[in-house]
Amino acid sequence: MKNPLIIIGALLGAFVLFVLFFSPPPSMPDSQHIRPEGPAPMMRITTPEGKSVSLADQKGKVVLVKFWATWCGPCAMSTPSVEALYKRRKDQGFEVIGVALEHDDGRAIPEYVRGMGVTYTVGMADPPESVGEWLPPNTGIPTTFLVDKKGRIRWSRSGFDPSREHEIEEAVDILLKEAG
Repeated sequence: MKNPLIIIGALLGAFVLFVLFFSPPPSMPDSQHIRPEGPAPMMRITTPEGKSVSLADQKGKVVLVKFWATWCGPCAMSTPSVEALYKRRKDQGFEVIGVALEHDDGRAIPEYVRGMGVTYTVGMADPPESVGEWLPPNTGIPTTFLVDKKGRIRWSRSGFDPSREHEIEEAVDILLKEAG
């Protein structure tokens, strides 16, 4: 009779291989589908320094597009977690574009960025009308979209819920693992 440990080891190995090959890929956390999944609309912002940054220039990266405002309390509450995520993942092909929805020319943005310690790119939409391609009427802020490496919206959420902020990072990690 063969050694029972060899048989048990072979069965255990076969089980592990079965699980690895036939397990479904990790699923994205629940999305609110503010926009249907699909190609992301054009988005270009102009930073307070006058630099133009376009979503189209970020192809091949996972991009979090956050609509926010300096006067928005929930936006301010969400900023530290977005900044922390950016710092943890920026060297892995992750970018953040913060689109400020100000009622003026954005003069409060530089002070807000300094005060909040924001290092990701922020600015105002150029042209401003492009915001309507992203946000349906009466959508609250902050509103966050995740765009995959191919330029497709894959996840979105409006509002801020500190108990669910981890879901953004989970979705980012899934998208970073996908082939570009």
